[in-house]
Amino acid sequence: MRLLSPLFISTVFLASACGSDDAPEPVATEIGDGDHTPSSVTLTVIATAEDGLNQPRDLAFNPMRPNELWVVNYEDDSTLTITDAPSDNRSYEKRIDGYALHFMEQVTAIDFGQDETTFGIPGTFGTCGESRNTYNGQAPGNDFTGPSLWSSDMSVYAAQDPHGLGSHLDMLHNTPLCMGIVHEDANRYWTIGGAHLSIDLYDFELDDGIGNDDHLDGKTWRYAEGQISYTEGVANHLELDHASGMLYIADPGNARVARMDTKTGTEGAVRPSFETSVQVMDDVLVEDFVKDPEYIRAPSGLELKNEQLFVSDYGTGYLLAFDLEGELLNYLDTGLGEGTLSGITFGPDGKLYFVDMVGNRVLRVDVQNDEAL
Repeated sequence: MRLLSPLFISTVFLASACGSDDAPEPVATEIGDGDHTPSSVTLTVIATAEDGLNQPRDLAFNPMRPNELWVVNYEDDSTLTITDAPSDNRSYEKRIDGYALHFMEQVTAIDFGQDETTFGIPGTFGTCGESRNTYNGQAPGNDFTGPSLWSSDMSVYAAQDPHGLGSHLDMLHNTPLCMGIVHEDANRYWTIGGAHLSIDLYDFELDDGIGNDDHLDGKTWRYAEGQISYTEGVANHLELDHASGMLYIADPGNARVARMDTKTGTEGAVRPSFETSVQVMDDVLVEDFVKDPEYIRAPSGLELKNEQLFVSDYGTGYLLAFDLEGELLNYLDTGLGEGTLSGITFGPDGKLYFVDMVGNRVLRVDVQNDEAL
């Protein structure tokens, strides 16, 4: 059966299509308010390979400069910074850090963090990558890898290299094959790792300054080990509901979006690791949020907005929106097909931006009635 066949379209969509006077107002219109086909919206091209994209995996707007969109490129361990991304007067700057082959190898995910730094230049972000630390194929993988912390100041990021280790501010090394990252607060980030099939919470504590390598003040907690899938080449993005403490998990190998209550868990075993120990958390509540093959095949990107969870599906090329009970609200067939979609984000204009991995593009969903956003 075709995904989201007419038999499964909700009465909201049917009533709207029939023009009923009793039809409710459209919801989740950021992905359209028409018939859910590609022609019901305009997919506006924001960036292409000519601008510096090379297998983009994720993207995020910089809260310190809200119109500035950052995209991470898996293939060459780079970032593309798009200035004035919502406008028609964009400019592009691609950068590769001086030691990206370790600190940003095969990067899959990005999220912006706190403003404060130890050296007084504000603005940080975290990344992680689908790496086993091979230094781009120059050595056997040793799994000495995990999320990295960076400055978002362009006078620092990929510009300074005081010790031959690039411009990174910190790194912790307990999550090989890191497929997703989301900021919690301060220098704390949730990640998802394919090597241990787990959710790992990191606290970098104080950043180490520019290009240093003393990471011993960091802490790692491991949740839900063995309960999360790993699918090569498909990012498992994360989204945190700060109000409820619920962590939403794209789990493509299990064809579901899961949800973990971050307030649950009891301390279990402590495992030695490369630099700092890993505190295992037992009795963590993980549940299916959406697991229905009519809606979800291989979810990848996640984003919360207005108590609605937006999902990109790698398996179908669909964008979908659910309420926080897991009920489908709206969907859009982008027409891009299987294997294209990964990270998604909302811009300061209220519109949804997403990456097309196959086409090496960043696209924006433009709907006819933008006032609804």
